[in-house]
Amino acid sequence: MKETFIILVRHGATEWNRISRYQGRLDTPLSREGLEQSRALAEAMAALPLKAVYTSPLSRARACAEMVAARHGLEVISLPGLIEICHGEWEGMLLSEVEVRYAGLIRQWRTCPYAVRMPAGESLAEVEERSWAALEFMAGKHPGEITLAVTHDTPIRTILRRILNLDQAFFWQIKLDNTGINVFGYRQGRWRVIAINDTCHLGGWLKAGEQLAL
Repeated sequence: MKETFIILVRHGATEWNRISRYQGRLDTPLSREGLEQSRALAEAMAALPLKAVYTSPLSRARACAEMVAARHGLEVISLPGLIEICHGEWEGMLLSEVEVRYAGLIRQWRTCPYAVRMPAGESLAEVEERSWAALEFMAGKHPGEITLAVTHDTPIRTILRRILNLDQAFFWQIKLDNTGINVFGYRQGRWRVIAINDTCHLGGWLKAGEQLAL
């Protein structure tokens, strides 16, 4: 039986990513940088025999997915389970504002994230269940093929955590850059991780990530 491959990509950068403003379900567009990243991703994926391209319903993911799909003559398919976590009352707020207004909750979010539900928002357990269902749907729909989906930071983190059987406390110890490529293989009922946060199309991890404090 041929192995099934699912490529999960975080969407390109937005201005809110740059200034650390919570987006969640708010539909913010790609920035100029995000568009450049998406074009580089599309070029990097051009030689792959992709059979389908899926996307989160949010436009920052769809715009990125459409660039990839156009290189393959494919239509983008929206998959609601791939949408970003709902941050509830935090959405639209700067990180610095959340740290003041919700000081206790954000401390818990950074240490025991699966125990937190943002006010009027979603829990990581809920994100993980719907994201996992989306992953299994794509694998079932395209057995033995290569499928790409553009989604968000939180859904990809939860999937990585689940496949690698990491303790929930390790959620924040996974770094995912904008348009970072994550590859998963599935065969005979078992998932494996093939690549995490590949940013070669952006010039590598040092250029893609935040500046390091050396």
